[in-house]
Amino acid sequence: MSDFAATRRHPRIALRVPVDVSTIDPEIDPRTGRPYFRECQELCGNLSSGGMFIASADPPGPGRRLLLRIHTPNGAPPIEAVGRVAWRKPEAPVGMEQPGVGVEFLGPSEATRAAIERMLDCATIGASERES
Repeated sequence: MSDFAATRRHPRIALRVPVDVSTIDPEIDPRTGRPYFRECQELCGNLSSGGMFIASADPPGPGRRLLLRIHTPNGAPPIEAVGRVAWRKPEAPVGMEQPGVGVEFLGPSEATRAAIERMLDCATIGASERES
């Protein structure tokens, strides 16, 4: 369990769904010095109403703004949100947690908030049913 778990404002639910990630601001390629935008599909590690953990072998740096499309396990349209990388874990020792980023949602609309809450409710109900 994370050291931050006790201080989080929003409880997180373990959830493994694909997330399309696009950077909003350009990054600079360290080899060429040219700007570029990142676009990739990663995997959600956990989700809350305030943010999510995205597993990534090459995570973007803190402060980076991201456009996110969170795929739903039930086949509903992906949830679109804007987020900011709050912290980055660039690598993990073998056998430890995977590298990735903690992302805070920025100003989600009511529709986005409601869709995330529905997804969390479904994940919580599914987890309770598997435990019983």
